[in-house]
Amino acid sequence: MKIRIDTFKGEKIMRKGFIKVLTATALLSMLASSTVFAGQWKSDNNGWWYQNDDGSYPTNTWQWIDGNGDGVSESYYFNENGYMLTNTVTPDNYTVNADGAWTVNGVVQTQGQSTATNPVQNYDEQYPLKGRVEKYFGVSKLEGEAGYLVPYWNGTHVIREGVVPAGMTGKTYIFQKAVEDKDISYLYPTGGYNLSVLGILAGFPAKTPSTDKPETAELLNEVKEFMNSFDWRNASDLEKATRICNRIHQASYDHDAANEATTTGWSNSVSYGAYGCLVKGKAVCQGYTEAAGLLGYAVGLKTFEMGDIGHTYPTFFVDGIWLGNEPTTQNKYFTVEDVYRKNVLGMYQQLGDYCEATGYVVPTDKSMLSQLGTLGEEFGKTTIQFKPEYK
Repeated sequence: MKIRIDTFKGEKIMRKGFIKVLTATALLSMLASSTVFAGQWKSDNNGWWYQNDDGSYPTNTWQWIDGNGDGVSESYYFNENGYMLTNTVTPDNYTVNADGAWTVNGVVQTQGQSTATNPVQNYDEQYPLKGRVEKYFGVSKLEGEAGYLVPYWNGTHVIREGVVPAGMTGKTYIFQKAVEDKDISYLYPTGGYNLSVLGILAGFPAKTPSTDKPETAELLNEVKEFMNSFDWRNASDLEKATRICNRIHQASYDHDAANEATTTGWSNSVSYGAYGCLVKGKAVCQGYTEAAGLLGYAVGLKTFEMGDIGHTYPTFFVDGIWLGNEPTTQNKYFTVEDVYRKNVLGMYQQLGDYCEATGYVVPTDKSMLSQLGTLGEEFGKTTIQFKPEYK
């Protein structure tokens, strides 16, 4: 969740009861660039930098940047070579997250007024996801089709849209765009009942073949109930992730479906999808993970999957940190995810490829991680206990 900085009084920044005293010099250093520079992000093997329209780039300084043009700017620190710092403490003792944005107690600090998703002005009670998820939607244009709702970020679809440069595959194009926009959801398209539910919640005119099926209505009711169970529009990433985990943990593990797949090599059980997890109350690892992904889309939290052959589990991008959870054993804690753990083939998983391309560094600073909750250790991984208030 982004907390907008509205006022500055003397040397204090105030946020929901939290007061941090800054020296006058530090405050001026961070806020001197109150004008948001137009330009573009660039990267190479050493990291990311920001090139202003005049060709210059910031060095040894903070700069407010509205990178996605939504009217809200984040503050980034650039070192002596012009590279953005990430997941660290800056020379003037402020914290930046994995995206390089200045944070206070894990909350990204911003300035400006959003033109895209102001929760008061733009919230639609009937279509709560209107204006929030449409960039993930496409409409099929094949002859003979009725213009069905499909995932936009699908290799076949982007090729049909004519946006893929010559000589490039659809998959490569999508990965490149995901890195450019820093949106991993491009790599995690959803379909079937899940896509139908998101389309309905956004009031999208096109339908999927599943939109009018009773299973979609059942799943829609569960997603709505979850969204109505807390103030998701103003909740922190940590609260969203914890509540998602607690919701999918309500499903019991479907041993029969898992055994069927192991024995026959295939299972068409609904436990392999979000419908089984959220509606029927039974799931296997894939069902838990898909349910987490659907709820993440619904409340605006980036999720992805990790795992290996025969097993998968959900991960959540919380305040710039990738956290994992094992729902099959209903673990009431997150693990700081080693996104660069290689699979049995000795290769990064897709999340690892994305993180490498975006310059993500797995955090190890315990003092920073402890801001998210009580720390522990399981199987060599740092754990963060669920906060009980996020039931």
